[in-house]
Amino acid sequence: MSNADRVIVLDFETTGLSPDYGDRAIEIGAVRIEAGKVVDRFQALMNPGCLISGFIENYTGINNQMLEKALPCREVMTQFADFIEDYNLVAHNASL
Repeated sequence: MSNADRVIVLDFETTGLSPDYGDRAIEIGAVRIEAGKVVDRFQALMNPGCLISGFIENYTGINNQMLEKALPCREVMTQFADFIEDYNLVAHNASL
């Protein structure tokens, strides 16, 4: 199987759209695909270190109580890096 047949498709939920203004990730979800078939999944909430707005809570279904119990972003992203291995990444609405 070539590397092109092995991809991770991922998406984030965030506190807003601008990390330059303090917005942070609050959830990551991903699937590992090999030869067109989902072979594994990764999902985790992340404590952003701040409260989220009512708008984001309504939009995502994620609330402050859920996030207060979640691991910090650094820990979740370390786990996610292990999940990625050497797969190619495909992300929705990502900028460089």
